[in-house]
Amino acid sequence: MPKAIVCTPHEARINKHRREYLKAVHESMDFPFQSEDGRDPSPMHQQLEVTCKRFNPIKYWQFTNCCTDSLQIAFHVLCKPGDTVIIPAYGWRAITNAPQFVGLNVVYCDIDDTGNVDLNQLKDLIVQYKPTAVLIVHNFGTIVDISKITDICVLNNVSIIEDAAPSFVMNESYKYKLGSYSDIVCFSFDFTKSPGCLGAGGGLATNSEELFNKIKTVGSHITSTHGIGTKSYLDTIAAGVLNTDIKLIEQNNYRQHRVNIATYYINNLPYKTLSGENYIFHRFIILTDRDKKQAVIEKFKSQKILAKSVFDPNISILPRANEFTETAIELPCHQFIDINDLDSRIKKIL
Repeated sequence: MPKAIVCTPHEARINKHRREYLKAVHESMDFPFQSEDGRDPSPMHQQLEVTCKRFNPIKYWQFTNCCTDSLQIAFHVLCKPGDTVIIPAYGWRAITNAPQFVGLNVVYCDIDDTGNVDLNQLKDLIVQYKPTAVLIVHNFGTIVDISKITDICVLNNVSIIEDAAPSFVMNESYKYKLGSYSDIVCFSFDFTKSPGCLGAGGGLATNSEELFNKIKTVGSHITSTHGIGTKSYLDTIAAGVLNTDIKLIEQNNYRQHRVNIATYYINNLPYKTLSGENYIFHRFIILTDRDKKQAVIEKFKSQKILAKSVFDPNISILPRANEFTETAIELPCHQFIDINDLDSRIKKIL
């Protein structure tokens, strides 16, 4: 019986690279997990920052426990309780929980054909609601060109937060660079991401020294004039493992293998896929008819390709977010898929 092809290849990743990850854990144990305030960087953290800047040249980096923490800290330093923020109506539930957790009022913006926020509708909402900040999420690894809303945000004194949880750019050459037009970029490095830790991990990056100092204060459990802080940091072992995972991705050309799998799907499946030229393929999404969605999922599962639904909408009354929820299916797309094995299974399905 063939093994299931899953969307999150944690077991395959560990089985193939257990030795490298254990070496990273062993080397990281020579350094304290944290200083008294959790902020003295170990050599692992210093190396990680250099590597992150090589791929995403943003000046200041702070590593956290997870992207949800990063979002909460970002909203905390840019807004005050009672402020209004605009976020996408579709995405992982952290994007709607984070601003409400820090006492903000949320306005939802519908999405476009990429599964990301509709920038034209967002412009109208900015004029209507005068928010303190807007959140742009790069869902599935599709990069949104934020330069298209920069002028209206500057005109209305609106801060921009990017959620790049599934969109850590490595060697991809995109016209738009993360952090080029936003105030803060939030990242996820948990075990479902590429690159990722073995458990949880996240980070924030900004080009503003003033914002960076606020981020450090809020994220270090320090009560200051800016408000009550929290404690969120990436421990040394997680940083060591993450450095190793980045090396493995580069050495084995794993990003290209992911693109190859996605290209195979595009060329061989009779389903609509996401539009947009800037696509890392962190998740590969197909779109089908509402009444056929479950049947399509079961068809893939019949060959142990574990297709699944993606997100629930954050607010169901917005039409495109609701439609996307009812038609979007995620297919496995990662470096541990044997393309010949995948091809034989797909041919049986078709």
